[in-house]
Amino acid sequence: MNNKEALQQLLQYKRGQISPTELGSPRPTGRGRRSRGLSQARVAQELFVSERTYALLERGEMAQPSANFLDNVARVLRMREAERTALYVYALGYEPPFPMDPMAGTHVGPAWLTAVHRVKGQPCYINDVAWNVLACNDDFVRMFPQVPGTTPQLPERNLMRWMLLREDARECHLVDWEANWAIKVAAQLRTAYAAHPNNKDLQMLDEEVNDDPVAGPIYRRHNVAYVHPDGDARPMRHAGVASLGVDGEGVTRCCAQHLPSVLGSVTMCTAQPLQSPGSRFFFLVFAPTSAEPAEAGRHVSATGEPAGVLPGSRAGENA
Repeated sequence: MNNKEALQQLLQYKRGQISPTELGSPRPTGRGRRSRGLSQARVAQELFVSERTYALLERGEMAQPSANFLDNVARVLRMREAERTALYVYALGYEPPFPMDPMAGTHVGPAWLTAVHRVKGQPCYINDVAWNVLACNDDFVRMFPQVPGTTPQLPERNLMRWMLLREDARECHLVDWEANWAIKVAAQLRTAYAAHPNNKDLQMLDEEVNDDPVAGPIYRRHNVAYVHPDGDARPMRHAGVASLGVDGEGVTRCCAQHLPSVLGSVTMCTAQPLQSPGSRFFFLVFAPTSAEPAEAGRHVSATGEPAGVLPGSRAGENA
């Protein structure tokens, strides 16, 4: 493929789609054949560059145009996200690092929402760029710690806030929370906030997590770089006992406040709805484990007492 030719045709096509009158120019009068759309000179004027500078880009002869210049061209020529991506690829050889739309990643199309709700027997969900749950199925809701006598529901719409700040996540649900969960998801939050500094939800998360006495010191570590969890397997408890089909020996309680659950490992398979850069689709594969880990001193049996401790003993009272 000839990138110069593709770039030229894309820019010429986009110039031709915009009437000069849309940019405030008077409607042409008099006789004579008029060319359709914007001229190179008018595009250059909107970009505050010389006509020669813009012409170099359109001919594919500009050496390494800056990302800022390409974004301005995309704005002036009213390019859609896919057209801007093509502009980057033709001019630079790679896709843009961030979407043009500041609201990208905050919503997904109706078809995605329908698809998630139709998945049965396997937990799945979609979150936006700030970890707000946009859609989830019932199997995902049933994974979380459940309080006796209540209807299963998400403990928090924002999963990052729940993973880093909620006590039931730290103490009950996410096994070995700091080593297996907090260090990685805190690094994810740092990366997301750097990429989307104007996102209100990420701004709020940054403040809340930074100020938290437990999660704050972990969040302020910058030696761990972590962007996405695709393929990661982490230990956790799964409260959807009925859907797992495990026998009674595999069912224990994390604490007296929550219903019995199953200890195991969850592998996260992730994908991105391409029309919503920044959002993520998660398909969670859970595998029960046969025994409690040695460090899980807080885990208790189905009676509500710590595993291996007699009911009513001093150790059981302090667990």
